[in-house]
Amino acid sequence: MHTHHSHSGDYVSHAVDTLNDMVELYYKKGFQIICLTEHMPRLDNKYLYPEEIDKSYTIDNLNGDFTRYLNHARDLQLKYATKDKSSSGNMKIIIGFEVEGINIDHINYSQELLNKVQMSVGSVHFVNEIPIDFNKELWLKARESTKSKTTRELYNDYFELQYKVITQLKPTVVGHFDLIRLLQPEDDIDPTTGKLTKDVNLEIDWPDIWQLVIRNIKFVKSYGGLFELNSSALRKGWDTPYPKRDIANAIIEYGDSRFCLSDDAHSLSQVGIFYSKAWEYVESLGMENIYHLDLDDNGEVVISSKKIQELNNSLFWK
Repeated sequence: MHTHHSHSGDYVSHAVDTLNDMVELYYKKGFQIICLTEHMPRLDNKYLYPEEIDKSYTIDNLNGDFTRYLNHARDLQLKYATKDKSSSGNMKIIIGFEVEGINIDHINYSQELLNKVQMSVGSVHFVNEIPIDFNKELWLKARESTKSKTTRELYNDYFELQYKVITQLKPTVVGHFDLIRLLQPEDDIDPTTGKLTKDVNLEIDWPDIWQLVIRNIKFVKSYGGLFELNSSALRKGWDTPYPKRDIANAIIEYGDSRFCLSDDAHSLSQVGIFYSKAWEYVESLGMENIYHLDLDDNGEVVISSKKIQELNNSLFWK
């Protein structure tokens, strides 16, 4: 089994549990590939989260944490490459980071960091420099920052920023493709259609937004990137992983079904969580293969795929 997105309390203030313990639990659970993807440092103290401010953090702390993370990750990679494989089998560690697609300065900085890692997760957590997945108040503030102050335009700004991330960085994996939906209020009404926003059909009701979604999917396919099926949405109240079914079906049609699995774990209790339910989603989408990263004999990252049926019989489910 594989995860292409993970965090630890050693290097992320909104996570808990040590990186050592996280990696060991992945090993014990029978994961064969894990990508370590702590967040990249942010460039200004104004982008600090409340839990970082509570720790009296500055961007200097974030930079120091990231440097320590890379050294720690390399040590773990070597340790598990030579670990006794008799009990839990072989587990490969791939070192990466999660992009903070806040603005063009952060995208440019991400470009500088890419040569220090083996893979990247291209994510957008801010729109107009305001967090969109921290709480509903900030999500609403981000919406108010758009020209028309509508959810439709917030989606527009999100997918436009995502396009900047993917075109400049060509991330190995695109993170939680439709994260913009997570904190959208249940009672939000779209003034352009009169519908509850949750009932809006992107393709029919918001064709301008759908066009951006398809454009982004096609570009990721063009450079050979992967789209994660991220099970963390299930622990946050969704009935599917990210992305929801409309976008997942679009990725099948326009993105060559290039899905990989991620748990986006931030604690021991989240390692591999809801993978069974995520796998039901995989099967319901009707794909033949699931993709994953791997390391070849020279330690270079390659993209591989496995038949769904083969993974159905994996010892991971036993």
